[in-house]
Amino acid sequence: MIKKWVITGALAFGMLVSAPVSGLAAMGDHTLRPGVWDNDVYELQGKLKAMGYFDFAVTTGYYGSVTKQAVVNYQRAKGLSVDGIAGPQTFNSIQSNIQRKGMTVESTAYTANCEGCSGTTANGTNLKEIPYAKVIAVDPKVIPMGSVVYVPGYGYAVAADTGGAIKGNKIDVYMKNHSDAVNWGRKNINITIVN
Repeated sequence: MIKKWVITGALAFGMLVSAPVSGLAAMGDHTLRPGVWDNDVYELQGKLKAMGYFDFAVTTGYYGSVTKQAVVNYQRAKGLSVDGIAGPQTFNSIQSNIQRKGMTVESTAYTANCEGCSGTTANGTNLKEIPYAKVIAVDPKVIPMGSVVYVPGYGYAVAADTGGAIKGNKIDVYMKNHSDAVNWGRKNINITIVN
C-alpha cells in the first residue's frame, strides 16, 4: 500500500501540513493538479527536479504553484498540451526522458527534532518549517548535492544535506519523527539516482 496525504492545516510559507492515510496508487494512474498532497507528487517533483524543471530546494509532496509552473515548463519544452496538470501524457513523457543509475549504500536515518538540532540542511532548507520534505544526507563526492534519489521504503528525495559520518556509499534519511528514524535502523539498500 502506498500512503496518500489528507490536508489538515497550514504551515509556514503557505504550505500545508498533512496526515497520511492509506490508498493504492502508482504514479500516473491518476491525474495530479494544484491542491493535491500525494506521494505521487513527491515522485513527480523529484523527476522534474532531476531534469531541471522543478527548482524548489526539496520535494514536498504538495502540488502548489512551483510544481504547476514546473509542469507547464516541462510540457512546453516537450511539445505537450500545456495545462499545468500532470496526467497520463505528461507522466509517459517524463518516464521516457528519465535516466537512472543504481547504487548500493549503507543507510541510516536522522531527525531535525532533537535537542541541539538546528533543523537546517547543508543546502539551507529548514526541515522544522517543511517537516514533510524528503531529504537525504550524502557524501557529495559520491552523490552530488541536489541529486534526486529514489530510496526504497522512503521514496523520491533530494540530496540536500551532509553529515560528518556520511562518507563514501552512505546516506542518512531524514525522518520527521525520532521514532521513525530509530525504526529505520541501519541497513544496506539499493538506491536509484535519477538524472
